[in-house]
Amino acid sequence: MQGYLVVLRFELFGLFVSPATYVASFYFLALLGFGFRFFIETFVNTDWILPPLSSLVIGLMFGSPALIPFLTMRSFAEEKRLGTLETLLSAPVTNFAVVFGKWTACYLFFVFISVAAFCFPLIIYFWFPEQSTTLGFSNLEQWIGCFLYLLTFGASFSAIGIFSSSITNNQMVAGMLTFTLLTLYLSIMAVSFGEISDTQIFSGFSQFLWSCIGSMFHGLNKMQNFSVGLIEIQTILHQFVVIFYFLFLASIQVDRMRK
Repeated sequence: MQGYLVVLRFELFGLFVSPATYVASFYFLALLGFGFRFFIETFVNTDWILPPLSSLVIGLMFGSPALIPFLTMRSFAEEKRLGTLETLLSAPVTNFAVVFGKWTACYLFFVFISVAAFCFPLIIYFWFPEQSTTLGFSNLEQWIGCFLYLLTFGASFSAIGIFSSSITNNQMVAGMLTFTLLTLYLSIMAVSFGEISDTQIFSGFSQFLWSCIGSMFHGLNKMQNFSVGLIEIQTILHQFVVIFYFLFLASIQVDRMRK
């Protein structure tokens, strides 16, 4: 546990003092803010069926391939290039503690950016209370559901980035691999959006298994439930499986470096 906390503090310090992460975060939030403002101004003329708050979550989700690589690509790749990873691995700390500490730091920074993004509707709520009520910004269950949905998928996206960084010693390669995997993941969800997930054809354990992995194909469909405050445990469980899978693969890579 102590080794994990040491890695976590070191990685958080590296993220919060790195100019690159602040530059990437600024441009990401600026573009997201302009997009959110444009959506709110034209909302009455659209056929958007979800609560307006969910548009911010969708923007953060599909913007993740441009943001997550900046947070995760240096975690292992840069240390391998500089030769500092060998020093870290010679310390009395387990492989999983190293991987989990780096993932936690990147994920916490993602949460920090997500909280900053949610300040946009919060500003509307306090400055224009009547309009915000019409838009549904006064519904607490929507805030909880949307934020939980974002945090759940953000955790798995960060794990994919950590894995990508662990298999190369080049930051650009790690960043591009993360971008590619996340884009592929989001593309699968986008293509499957609107399709009905029929679990009637399964029974017993097969039905449970399909319910757990279904968010890989119907993740955007699940957004419809989360956006109105209906929390789906199966979706959360699936994302936990994705997190564990990619962190486990990263820990295997770290173990290979020790040997």
